[in-house]
Amino acid sequence: MAPSLPEPLLAQFSDCLAARVGLHFPRERWAELTRGIDLVAADLGFSDAAACVRHLLSADLTQAQIEVLASHLTIGETYFFREPRSFDALAEHVLPDLIRARRTEGRSLRIWSAACCTGEEAYSIAILLDRLIPDLADWNITILATDINPRFLRRAAEGCYNEWSFRGVGRDIKDKYFTREAGGSFRIIPRIKAMVSLAYHNLVEDRFPSIESNTNAMDVVLCRNVLMYFSPDRARAVVGYLHRALRDGGWLIPAAVDGAPPLFAPFVLADIAGTTLYRKREAAPPPPAPSAEPIVPLRPPAPRSEPAPDAGSRPGAYQTAAALHEQGRYGEASDLLIGHLASAPKDVPAMLLLARTYANQGRLAEALQWCTKLVAADRLSAGHHYLLAMVQQEMGALTEAAASLHRALFLDPQFVLAHFASANLARIEGKRPEARKHYRNTLGLLEGRAPGDILPESEGLTVERLREIVRHAAAMIDGGRA
Repeated sequence: MAPSLPEPLLAQFSDCLAARVGLHFPRERWAELTRGIDLVAADLGFSDAAACVRHLLSADLTQAQIEVLASHLTIGETYFFREPRSFDALAEHVLPDLIRARRTEGRSLRIWSAACCTGEEAYSIAILLDRLIPDLADWNITILATDINPRFLRRAAEGCYNEWSFRGVGRDIKDKYFTREAGGSFRIIPRIKAMVSLAYHNLVEDRFPSIESNTNAMDVVLCRNVLMYFSPDRARAVVGYLHRALRDGGWLIPAAVDGAPPLFAPFVLADIAGTTLYRKREAAPPPPAPSAEPIVPLRPPAPRSEPAPDAGSRPGAYQTAAALHEQGRYGEASDLLIGHLASAPKDVPAMLLLARTYANQGRLAEALQWCTKLVAADRLSAGHHYLLAMVQQEMGALTEAAASLHRALFLDPQFVLAHFASANLARIEGKRPEARKHYRNTLGLLEGRAPGDILPESEGLTVERLREIVRHAAAMIDGGRA
């Protein structure tokens, strides 16, 4: 069927989608694009698809418009244990190897379901881990599930599914991990639901990896049926950031339709259980740190309480390390910073950068050591307590993280990211009223600030972006049942 919209208009809109949203619609997919535009027009209140397109082209797309476009121009259909060969590879090879290794290394696993849709993939991972780890309660498990579509996330937060989501799934799974609801739907049991942390995230626009968004130091990333929608350049960029988000030796699991091996050039290709996976190369063991000085907390920007040195006085080692960090070469950056700090032990920005490289490598003990050292050096720095809380939370020490955030807010009640982190932590712990309070405080503190301003203590997070993230997170509290 030929596209009903004028070809010049479709071509212009296709270019706009590629540049702004990352979605790729070449000429052979214009009929599909037209069908999606009809749905977008209806959703945005336009009776005419062409008028809708012209309106969207007349100004920069808003975040709300991007979400509507993404929801109608991508396939939001999924089900439990979709693409069984990928789950076979996880169940029989990838996860057992990680579990064996981590039993002697802290009993922790971090898995990210990127573009999780309505949550079936993330809950499938939780079920799989429950079946593979008999002493699961003794482990620190992170299953992060993110999507660009807030409607999908609200459905995932609800955790209620109909029969269509269980096609191909054995009855034993449904009986053990779900309860039957009135009307024939099935609700995930609270114990498994609590293993999954849902969050709004845009793979194209949001910067990652980042300890604030919990997208750092992953062992496994599932990013399936997503890259196929992106332009080739955009897909390569996303793959590069996913590579950085993984620990050395970590695994990326795309779908077969997401691209050929050249797209995944930073990774080592592996064929396991009849499916193609990609692994991040193992790094050489790091050299031992000098005994005179331990190690530090996160983030290239200067801490809130201490001004950064003048650019002219900043050592070349720091500049080189910052560039390496920006490229995702965390091991090289940390090695360089260790040497630099041996001769300049009071260079706080260098210490902060070093700790961030450790966090992004999953070396949380070192990051915790430096956070503790910074707090001891300046107990009145709200930023130091905040960074300590971020590391503690990632290590599963939620009580300690809450106490550190409380101290940060006592020292600086206007600390936006500390309110946001407190809200997220309260949501994880099921403390809904407290989470709502901190989300309201976060939005209140953002009022009147320029949308493009970069927030202190963040890696490039803008006021407007945090505002959108908070709104979606707050909506998930009200949309899903604990």
